[in-house]
Amino acid sequence: MYKKILLAVDGSENNSIAAKDAVCIAKSMGAKLTAVYVVAGADLKPNAFGGDVSASERADIAQKSANEAFKEVMYLSEKAGVELETITVGGTPANEIVKMSEEYDLIVCGSLGATGLSKMFMGSVSEALARHCKCSVLVSRRP
Repeated sequence: MYKKILLAVDGSENNSIAAKDAVCIAKSMGAKLTAVYVVAGADLKPNAFGGDVSASERADIAQKSANEAFKEVMYLSEKAGVELETITVGGTPANEIVKMSEEYDLIVCGSLGATGLSKMFMGSVSEALARHCKCSVLVSRRP
């Protein structure tokens, strides 16, 4: 039985399926659900065109991205009556989630990432989670 579930969010369409799965499992088991958004290091660096972006501007951009990624799971969990906590951390997605896995009974993630280049890497994130997390991992995919 799962009591603490961690949902890895990235705002992608595939992540929508993972959010639905996580909320459904949390509701059926009376589990606490936590959603985590990991801001990758590259997302925190000054822009590629050489423009100087202040640390506070980068933090604001990262928080806006996180808030956007959390929208669907917040809506779904509220509608289902599931307790939800949201966390935003900086780092490498796989590494940060693996570290957090010691505190959870189940990790739920999508099978592919957001868009463009990250699509190639997010498959490797879900694979890394399945291999290295200290708890069960559900990789949700589109039917």
